[in-house]
Amino acid sequence: MINAKEFIDIYNKTNKWKHDINYRVFPLIYEVTEDCGGMYTCEPYKTKLLEVWRFSSAEVSKLSAKAIIEIFEEYIIDKDFVGADLAKKYLRAGYTKRAVSEDCRKYFKAAYEKVEKNLNYSFLKKAFIERKKIESKKNEKR
Repeated sequence: MINAKEFIDIYNKTNKWKHDINYRVFPLIYEVTEDCGGMYTCEPYKTKLLEVWRFSSAEVSKLSAKAIIEIFEEYIIDKDFVGADLAKKYLRAGYTKRAVSEDCRKYFKAAYEKVEKNLNYSFLKKAFIERKKIESKKNEKR
């Protein structure tokens, strides 16, 4: 028999991404991952990014990657790590998804490499992870 904490851990791992959460209002619920997790779930970001994420041709992909970089930069200015991280995930998916043709992937890859090197993004990520640790410790004491 498992205890309550083990059950909650299992439940949280299987239900990591929730459709009914506004991640802008509750950013600390967001999980930082190195894959593309959450990109089809995390609102309100998903809706905004899906509007511009296109890869039907090289020209469309070029414009799409540019639009996503602009959104990424807006989130950086707003100090919105979750939004910036999800924008980065759309760029990553644009060059790693099998459904995207090779001539389209290069635009997403170049854009991804640009945002990956963004120092403000790195700072926001570090601060976000630290804030989550602090909140987690607070919740453990309750």
